[in-house]
Amino acid sequence: MTQRSSKFRDIIKSDYRYRIDINPLNALFESSQLLYKSAEFSQVQDRVNDIIDRELNEDFVIGGHIDFNYLLEKIKTQEGFLDAANRVFDVKLVSLFIDLRNFTKRAMFIEDPGFENISEIAVIKQKAISTWIKLARFYQGHIHSITGDGLMILFGGTQVEDQDEWTVGARAFLLALRILESTNILNDELKEILKAKGLGDYLKDNNLLEIKVGIEYSPNTLMNPQGVIVTKPEGNIPVGEIKATSFEVDFSAKLLGYYGEAKRKIEGSPMYGRILLLGEKYKELMNFNDETDIIYLNKYTKQMFNKELSSSIYYLDCSDYKDKIIKIEDVVGLCDVYDSSEAAKSVFVDIARKDTKIQHGN
Repeated sequence: MTQRSSKFRDIIKSDYRYRIDINPLNALFESSQLLYKSAEFSQVQDRVNDIIDRELNEDFVIGGHIDFNYLLEKIKTQEGFLDAANRVFDVKLVSLFIDLRNFTKRAMFIEDPGFENISEIAVIKQKAISTWIKLARFYQGHIHSITGDGLMILFGGTQVEDQDEWTVGARAFLLALRILESTNILNDELKEILKAKGLGDYLKDNNLLEIKVGIEYSPNTLMNPQGVIVTKPEGNIPVGEIKATSFEVDFSAKLLGYYGEAKRKIEGSPMYGRILLLGEKYKELMNFNDETDIIYLNKYTKQMFNKELSSSIYYLDCSDYKDKIIKIEDVVGLCDVYDSSEAAKSVFVDIARKDTKIQHGN
């Protein structure tokens, strides 16, 4: 397999968060059994929480994309939503779709047998979504939308950290692992709630939480404003948001429909937090190596205009990677990627100079 060039080390060098040696999920859950306590851990934990707090207090928005939200402000008439001058074409983005599985089913049973009430279900959902938002911002993802029982998160844009495509994909991969790991932590809390109610007999798979995660890469995304013009005394005001429009962005949500099929392929082992669903363009972007067991699952096939097209769906059993891969450099080990960063060039120049001195007897 041909290696892919990436300047990942430049991104790592430019931002401390990508050099941190602890899992940011652990920093958010102090009571987690994953944690070990030490002065060094507490110090790094504080740094993680400081990063997240800063991300949530500086230009943080939910909806759209912070780098392109200015497009909505340009709209002055209803026709302005259709003007190509108010759109940005060919944006490269990785989209990550997350969903809490079977939450509609949980709400269905609040009356009978009535073990849970709607407020308790809302609390569980809020705990999950707020955790994911914090993790997404740690990895500098953008919360494109809250989608009922989940989130759509976009990686990529115009910032320094978005200039290397492979690294954008690696950040999304790290977030996906953290999301899957949160399944166990959230289920541990749910088990304690059920036990406190005397419902220990119901600590079975179909009564606990499952989280579905799908990732796809969109090389030609249209960032376009959608909404309406509202007339106010001060003038016409656009009300709406910036949407990421492409097949691949929508497809990251479609991937979740294949979760059950992937789950059946690894039935017989503990299932929670294991399955990561991948689109074919994301697989190509990351250039996973042969040791990383990316498994073909199915094809998404549709017909239109007398033409049939399809897109491949893959999955990765993440049981061997969770709680282990915590930095971009660790993701490099799963992929055929070489370092073409300026930082790497400096190292090679230093080595060459040392070799030259040795050869000349200096």
